[in-house]
Amino acid sequence: MSDSENKVATIAKCAVAVFVAAVVIYGLLSGSSTTNRKTMKAPARNHRMFRDDFEKNPAAYFRNLRK
Repeated sequence: MSDSENKVATIAKCAVAVFVAAVVIYGLLSGSSTTNRKTMKAPARNHRMFRDDFEKNPAAYFRNLRK
């Protein structure tokens, strides 16, 4: 490889690294808005669920629990 090809390859690798870092940072920052939803212990189960999902239709939750 010539010296100019090495420089181009290095610049390309740096550009990809910066792009990946930007995508990761964006994902971390934009994902934090969805964690503002309140959670609760799922009735009759040992995990957590979003409270608003349960409150929309608790009958459906219990109906699907038996399936």
